[in-house]
Amino acid sequence: MEARIDHVYSDILLVFCELHRVKTLGDLLASGGGHLFCSTEQFEPCPDVYDNPRVTSVIIPPGLSEYEVKIEYSTEHLRSDTVRMYLHNGGMLSVIAKFWKREGDCLFFQPLVIGGPWMSHEIEAISDLIMWEAGTHFENFLEDFTEFKQVSSYTQPVDVNEMRHISEAAFKACLAIILGDPTRKDWGGETSDHFTSQLHLQDRRVTGAFLLKGPARFAPMSLNHLGKNNDQIYRLAQEPADVLFVQHCHEIESAVRATLRAFAVQPGRPRRYCLIDGKDSLRLLKAYDLIEKALSLSDPAA
Repeated sequence: MEARIDHVYSDILLVFCELHRVKTLGDLLASGGGHLFCSTEQFEPCPDVYDNPRVTSVIIPPGLSEYEVKIEYSTEHLRSDTVRMYLHNGGMLSVIAKFWKREGDCLFFQPLVIGGPWMSHEIEAISDLIMWEAGTHFENFLEDFTEFKQVSSYTQPVDVNEMRHISEAAFKACLAIILGDPTRKDWGGETSDHFTSQLHLQDRRVTGAFLLKGPARFAPMSLNHLGKNNDQIYRLAQEPADVLFVQHCHEIESAVRATLRAFAVQPGRPRRYCLIDGKDSLRLLKAYDLIEKALSLSDPAA
């Protein structure tokens, strides 16, 4: 009975967060406002969770943050041995928490729900099967999308040097050709570089928002590529898209992947995400015979 009550309590809170568009922790820190967050976060190990009645867990905030984030809670309310193990060892957990107090640069929250990320489906018969997809935290790759499936027949290039000569605008134009979309000019208030409703994932039509980065800084993408406090990923996450894409002409570092995941995988509104690094970008252009067009569009003398 207690387990059933816990599930009802969790479901109601998730519906509340979805209806009121409760922010993720990354959103809250980036915007500088809010008293409640709902997101999937990386917890540091908490060795005391098996021994003490009240403990503090430290959350590693997504991206660059001036604040340390801590969660204080009573261990007697932990119903699941698996969750207790994740808290003890450290790992990814979904949490709904309310702001409690601030001490210097440390923000303290009290959790309302803590649990493992779980994918559900309206068709009850397959819910137990697709929950395994949550093990990747909702990440997809280029070849998973029907519109990009031709990349499967192309091996990844050895290096990405050719992408040095392809501008962001040229890649965007080629992306629009593949998707059959019109292109629009960039403007200062945009939340993404391209938005499409022409994507299909597992035979289901989905929308996608793209953040594109060209060779102005031809180096592996770190958090410093993404603006102050990672505001470009924060803005991307404001798009009403089913899938969030980050594309770069070079490698993409793991910190960027973790940040995008943190903004995308919100328990009350879980979304898919996809990273397209320089090798996948080059493979995509070659698979759709657009490499020469991309180079031509990038040539200032053309």
